[in-house]
Amino acid sequence: MRMIKFNHYERVAGVFLLVAIIGSALTGVSVAIKQGWFEPKIQFHSFLESGDGIHSGTSVQMAGLRAGAVDEVELQSDNRIKVSFHVLGKFQDKLREDSRAMLVRPFIIGDRVLEITVGSEQGQILAENSQIVAEETIDIMTIMSGKKLGNYLAQFSEMVTNLQTLMQSFLNKERTESMVRIFDKLDPLLGNMNTMSVEVTNLSRQASKDGNLKKVMVNVAIMSREINKILPALNRQNPQLASHLAILTRNLAEVSLAMKDLSPEMPGATKKAIEALAEATVLLKALQRNYFLKSSVEDIRREDEKREASGRNNSENKRKPARTAP
Repeated sequence: MRMIKFNHYERVAGVFLLVAIIGSALTGVSVAIKQGWFEPKIQFHSFLESGDGIHSGTSVQMAGLRAGAVDEVELQSDNRIKVSFHVLGKFQDKLREDSRAMLVRPFIIGDRVLEITVGSEQGQILAENSQIVAEETIDIMTIMSGKKLGNYLAQFSEMVTNLQTLMQSFLNKERTESMVRIFDKLDPLLGNMNTMSVEVTNLSRQASKDGNLKKVMVNVAIMSREINKILPALNRQNPQLASHLAILTRNLAEVSLAMKDLSPEMPGATKKAIEALAEATVLLKALQRNYFLKSSVEDIRREDEKREASGRNNSENKRKPARTAP
């Protein structure tokens, strides 16, 4: 077999090519190690309300570091978006029960990434295929998107319409004057409220001074206890007390209504009653001038005087202390 001989230039070119191939292989291995191609991938999932800006291959970050990527995005029957993603094994112990998933945009413009927050040390480490609770975020590009911007413009249009209606209402002179009068009355109202607050403060100070409020409450408690003692006895002695009180109240109401109906005639009736009493007094005085009636009246007066004198003597005797035997 004939040996192939390489000249000096060919040998140099071969060595250079071999070094380039080995360098490329080492560079690829280094990049693969840095990208985590040899790291174990832990699967997780989350549910989002909107899948705007997320797709298969979207970067997953933790504290600004690339921790994984989105594997699949699918629409569920309840209109929620299920996002399946993986993180590298070295980040698994950072995912805890209180970790949250958020769609954020690292810069003002650019693709969105799935940001996973680092959990607290007190939380339990999430197992593989666990769900991470998602939180919705809003950025400038999301606000300026056609879907959001259309809703905002519709709301702004409604606000302008309402403002226009309000301004048209104030174009009426009477309404404007009424509004001015309301503002004019605000100052006296505030002054009255200030005075009322001062008076209430003074009243509360007086009520709390020297325990006055406490004394009142104690007396109310005593009175309530006494009433609780009296009411059962009244109920036993007169079971129909409540019904009798109701009848009495109804009768008083009827009397008050009847008196109200007769109120226009009351002054004339009172005048006639006074005149009748004056005539009766004159008649009695005239009858007393008769000999028999006069003597009878004097006898009745003397008996009344004797009765009153004996009553006074009896009351004085009762007041005197009894004498003790020596």
